[in-house]
Amino acid sequence: MPDHDPREEFSHISFQILGPQNWSGPRMTGFLVDYLTTDPGHPENAKQLMECYGPSQLSVISGLAKNYAISDRWFCSAPTQTLPNRAFVHAGTSMGRVNNEPEPLYEAETIFEVLSDSGHSWKVYNDTILMSLARLQFPQLWDPLLQPHFRGLGEFEEDAAAGTLPEYSFLEPSFQFQPNDGHPPHDVCLGEQFLQRIWKAVSTGKNWASTLLVITFDEHGGCYDHVEPPPAIPPDDAKDPETGFGFDRYGVRVPTLLISPYIEAGTVFRSPTAVPYDHTSILATLRDWLQIPTEKMLTSKRVAKAPTFANVLTRTTARTDLPEIAPACVPKKAALPISVRLNDLQAVMITAHRKRYTHDFGNLVRFKKLRTPPPRPPAR
Repeated sequence: MPDHDPREEFSHISFQILGPQNWSGPRMTGFLVDYLTTDPGHPENAKQLMECYGPSQLSVISGLAKNYAISDRWFCSAPTQTLPNRAFVHAGTSMGRVNNEPEPLYEAETIFEVLSDSGHSWKVYNDTILMSLARLQFPQLWDPLLQPHFRGLGEFEEDAAAGTLPEYSFLEPSFQFQPNDGHPPHDVCLGEQFLQRIWKAVSTGKNWASTLLVITFDEHGGCYDHVEPPPAIPPDDAKDPETGFGFDRYGVRVPTLLISPYIEAGTVFRSPTAVPYDHTSILATLRDWLQIPTEKMLTSKRVAKAPTFANVLTRTTARTDLPEIAPACVPKKAALPISVRLNDLQAVMITAHRKRYTHDFGNLVRFKKLRTPPPRPPAR
């Protein structure tokens, strides 16, 4: 994990992929140069960008990958930052946005409304006292009546143990306080501990035999990869107003695991079609599994063409073995010093929280005005 946070804005990711040649030469040649421009005072850190972790260093995610399934052809939905890629996970589109800023809020229908309208259960569980990122990103989810759908990680563990998990659960790490999201320069061992906690809850829960756990990352974090992202189906007609990017190309690959007793150990999976896996495959799989009618499903063209996980769940009977996953590594990094600036996601989340509180305070003021009794006439 680089000690200095690589850049993840659209312009930087484009440079990482296209390199100095800008489409005229070999691809995937701009990572090192781009990183050096973001941390010019510490060129010795640059080699970290090209390195990777071994299985013994990340025993949880490595052990799960070996015992279940991992894809080596799963791409980010777009060569963009966290919020646009997470918008693809929830809504099948980023509405033409390629960066976290300047607007972190998305006025788009999400899979959560689709599930509610179709009579299916869902919850978002997050490992923080703050509002979940999924809820924060989409203002329609701020509705107080939706609070039962947004719970803490402790309740996820309770629901798993009791066999009361909803049909669709979406889990989030902590991005702000004691972050375990694996974002540079955070300690990856904290992320391993988070995964181990999820694995233990799911694998020992009452619904393990009917559970599919998907582990993925919203984007590559600016770290090196050698596989060029292929062309993509635009989700809609929206384009970035500044660059004109039409979302016709995927982002860099990210590790993605599928974990279920219906998956053979040692599985490496790729799309069975010409369309590769990306984050919208989660939505396409939900659509087919829950038999959501087309007229109720998200209108994203990307979701409509995305491959599902049907070809990975190959067993006709559930496995009875439960692999022994080695314990997570012990965090080596102490709390980050206050001199380390917030990463881009942390900063934009603060902006989004500010907008949310302004919205809530405005509603409170209006409510108080409505409830304020009219002044009494003067006594005679």
